[in-house]
Amino acid sequence: MKKTLFIQHRSPYSSESPQEQLDALLVCATFGQKVSILFQDDGVWQLLPEQKGTAIEKRTLAAQLQALVLYDVNDIYVDAMSLKERGLDGHTLALPATPVNANTIKQLLCEQDMVLRF
Repeated sequence: MKKTLFIQHRSPYSSESPQEQLDALLVCATFGQKVSILFQDDGVWQLLPEQKGTAIEKRTLAAQLQALVLYDVNDIYVDAMSLKERGLDGHTLALPATPVNANTIKQLLCEQDMVLRF
């Protein structure tokens, strides 16, 4: 089974990239790949609850992320430094993401067959 890490690094509504990456992740999970996701840099904003994508005529990304568990995507990580730099608390996120440091991220990258960063 291939292991694929998706790195979400853009804010949720800055472009179509976060939505496209989520769609690609769900397709990979549907076809039996071992999928994990890392939220990094401005991508950590995707994890905030109370998003209202409909206010700008987009689908609410945080609500769609709730579907990850339905696709057996249980390896959800968030860059602890990215949270800290943005003054965010890991306990108030919309998903139960595991905070990871730079060394753990390096290890995580080495364990993958494929890494996708849109």
